[in-house]
Amino acid sequence: MAESDDEYVQDISDGDLDSHLVTRGAGAGTRSSGVNPRGGLGGWEVTRTWENVVEGADGTINSTVEGLLEAGKRKRLLKDTTPLQRGIIRHLILIMDLSSAMTEKDLRPTRYLLTLRYAQDFVHEFFEQNPISQLGIIGMRDGLAVRVSDMSGNPNDHVGSLQALRAEEPKGNPSLQNALDMARGALLFVFYSPFHPLLLLSTAEEDVKD
Repeated sequence: MAESDDEYVQDISDGDLDSHLVTRGAGAGTRSSGVNPRGGLGGWEVTRTWENVVEGADGTINSTVEGLLEAGKRKRLLKDTTPLQRGIIRHLILIMDLSSAMTEKDLRPTRYLLTLRYAQDFVHEFFEQNPISQLGIIGMRDGLAVRVSDMSGNPNDHVGSLQALRAEEPKGNPSLQNALDMARGALLFVFYSPFHPLLLLSTAEEDVKD
């Protein structure tokens, strides 16, 4: 039996033997080289993305991170955007915490400045995905609700209002109840929608009164 087995193996050519190999991450008839026959990496390969992170001239990786974020945004814009339903008119109220709690420095440079920065990024991305929608911004400060920007479809108006807040100091306590009342008044004209979306940016804890 052993002799017959040896003879059988010797009769199989290298090409026939390769066609019987099944490797992980590659189809039948492919050697286990870690390369997909279509030109990509095998299923077991690991992309070493951390090797792309390079320190900038200031000794930080901020420039690299921003570059990766921009590359991801460009890649997202190049994809099919049909699921985003850009033809829908959305009305959104952004409620921001402008109270003294935002002066904490557990987030650099402060909670306040970092929130303003991310709020501006959100405005740009919101109108990229919803170009015919409307947005309004409300702030909570000194126990009151303040109108940062009116309901508008122009992102430059909102970004300008957010940049103007950098010259002001957060103070007092937030009032979520007053902010919700103002948001409800701003959305009263949206008669065709059964619900009104709100986005809250706050680090303070406060119960909503009845």
